[in-house]
Amino acid sequence: MAETKTKTKMICPYCGAEMNQHGEKLMEPTTREEALRMDPELGALVEEFHTCPKCGKGAVRPGR
Repeated sequence: MAETKTKTKMICPYCGAEMNQHGEKLMEPTTREEALRMDPELGALVEEFHTCPKCGKGAVRPGR
């Protein structure tokens, strides 16, 4: 059985509402710190993209 990770919902840094996750994207690391967070199996960073249903602003956080 596949292991699933449960992350806490992202809270909008602008208005405090619970945000909706829209997807994940592989990103090339551009700094040493990002390279240290890179997923070795994918060879890239995984970033989550979220949008706030209340104020419409977007935010990104590290995935996985």
